[in-house]
Amino acid sequence: MVVFTQQRKGIKYSGRSRRKGSQLAEFGPGLLVLFVSTFFPMLLLMAVAVNYGAGYLLNNIQIREAAVSKRDEVESATGNVKKVIPEQWKTSGLGQFANLTEFPQTEVSYVPGQKDSEGRQDMIVRVKTTIKPRPMLANMPFIPGIPGLTSESVFIYENEAVIENPDDANPGS
Repeated sequence: MVVFTQQRKGIKYSGRSRRKGSQLAEFGPGLLVLFVSTFFPMLLLMAVAVNYGAGYLLNNIQIREAAVSKRDEVESATGNVKKVIPEQWKTSGLGQFANLTEFPQTEVSYVPGQKDSEGRQDMIVRVKTTIKPRPMLANMPFIPGIPGLTSESVFIYENEAVIENPDDANPGS
């Protein structure tokens, strides 16, 4: 509300109304700065965290399966560890939120572990999983090359576990 007061020199604005309007005028730019500096970076961070967490979960599921399965089944390209688990992971749970550019790559290797007092040796299985999430803003012409935002990021997970039955580590068992 503008209040006019009349004096000899003419009409002047009351100082009270000017102070109220200035607070509202600064709200819009302040809100814009808040969104640009905190909301959108947090949204990006959450997207990268979901992709990382989904890949971590996939690797843990694969290593648990590899520790209880036979070697031929684990190393098979159509077996549980390399094909079935990633397919099920991609269609359910946290994996369905991971926006990947290609199917997860899995490498499996076996190494000898420790020997006990009777000469029996443990076997250790190592599972290495690589995922490549799609960038959040793929076709942005400025600020290129930021992994996760404008370019593809690569997450590599490597985990190992002792095989429950060391006889399962022998090829052809």
